[in-house]
Amino acid sequence: MTITISPLDLLLDDENPRFVILNKKEQADIRKYLVTYEDTCQLAVAINNYGGLLPGERIVVLQKGSKYVVVEGNRRTCSLQMLLSRELIPDGFTHKIPTTSDKVKENCRFIEVDVLPNREAAIELMSKRHIEGVKQWRPIAKKQFFASNYQIGRTVQNLAKITGIKESEIKSDIRDYKFFLHAYNKYREGHPDFSREIVDLKIDPFLRVFKAKFHFHGALVKPSEILKISYDNEHNTISQLDSALFNQIVQLVFEETIITERINTRNVLTDINGIIPLLELAVQEEPNEIANKVDPIPLDNITDSGEKPDDDSATRAIATVVKRGAKDPIGEDASSIKNCSDNVTSGSTPGGPPPGGPPPRAFFETISWEGKLKPGDPLHEGLLSALHELYKLSNINCGRKKAYQMFPIATGMILRTVYEQALKLRLNQVNLWGAYCATVPRKSFPTLNGIENFIKSSTYKTTVLPKREMVDAFDRVIAASHRDFLNANIHRPENIRVSSDTLEGIACGGMFYLIQSIIDSLP
Repeated sequence: MTITISPLDLLLDDENPRFVILNKKEQADIRKYLVTYEDTCQLAVAINNYGGLLPGERIVVLQKGSKYVVVEGNRRTCSLQMLLSRELIPDGFTHKIPTTSDKVKENCRFIEVDVLPNREAAIELMSKRHIEGVKQWRPIAKKQFFASNYQIGRTVQNLAKITGIKESEIKSDIRDYKFFLHAYNKYREGHPDFSREIVDLKIDPFLRVFKAKFHFHGALVKPSEILKISYDNEHNTISQLDSALFNQIVQLVFEETIITERINTRNVLTDINGIIPLLELAVQEEPNEIANKVDPIPLDNITDSGEKPDDDSATRAIATVVKRGAKDPIGEDASSIKNCSDNVTSGSTPGGPPPGGPPPRAFFETISWEGKLKPGDPLHEGLLSALHELYKLSNINCGRKKAYQMFPIATGMILRTVYEQALKLRLNQVNLWGAYCATVPRKSFPTLNGIENFIKSSTYKTTVLPKREMVDAFDRVIAASHRDFLNANIHRPENIRVSSDTLEGIACGGMFYLIQSIIDSLP
């Protein structure tokens, strides 16, 4: 069935697996998620330029009472809603949504949408188009999709039939999500200042630590065996270990994989700082039972004498665990366990240098001017002074956040200064600053707007920006109206409400590359 309706009368789907992981699922929260994580601002620009939706992109809805909920096309719906009513644009993104074209006003005031008969049909459509096809969900979204549908009564068999996903994979996703959600909620209980949404977290390192085999006491073991992990009929993770000990291990892994992100998908359980003493406690309960479950030591795992260990070596190694004193540490302050060094003899061999590498850049924490900007050079001082502060804001921690995340308004002001000073330095470098100043009216001062317009002119653009990559970065900065946004942050901060997410978007949208390229072009 097809109906005609205004996009403003459609509801974004709060049961969509991309959104249900949000702590708050009001319409405004969903729009904020879409513009922050799913390039919806760029989609709005494309729709506006085209004058409407592309042929074949009809939105699909489900009737819910007197309302219609979007089950396919939430990004398109959100884009149209923001174009038709600017009051719906989330704070910090107004500058990214263009002025609505007359064609959009004419073509999209009312649109045709397809209506599905029930939620099962919607689930089947979403799964066919997304889980296996057009747009991959975040790993946690797919897991939450199955967990939430299982929670409301759909069976694993039914979900497998609808989605075409194997039952074993669905069970694994449900268990993974429930386990991670429990760890997440436990951490929030103990750390009220922790406010990151689940959607912002990279869950794979956490889950892999509890699945990847590792060497312990000379044997290759599974975490599930050491930690005595199993699952109940509702796919909840349970452990036969003392609950306090097991929770302590889980929280330690959560902090290392999610909070500090020191551990990635290449690490194993024994790479967690302070975990060895807890594992020693875990194997004290029934060492022989655990030893009988471990995998044989690979043939290449030989003793110092060059001989292969005998078949009972793993059993003896675990059975000879160093006994602790009578005092049980489980009831002590968690920090006393976390701060323990991993110097307990484990029989494992060194693993070489730590795997992985640095995380990707988020803001200006990797900006570099070594050997380029020279203190004392009058042409360099303006950029150097502001850039040094921006670098500090990008790297200094304030609690669990970086300084720029705590002080986004001040950071936005400094970022604007850095941008202007970088362009000014570039014009000086190519001997065009005087030519620009000659275009400035008498009794007026150079402005960032004027500098941008001067560089944009075909006469000077290739001289100022000789590399194609510099031109592309500059054009992206101009197209996104970053100057207007940064100016508004100075003159109307009460209206803009700049956020760290917006600043990161500006940096990653061309600003960082442009400024770094200008610095790199210095002799």
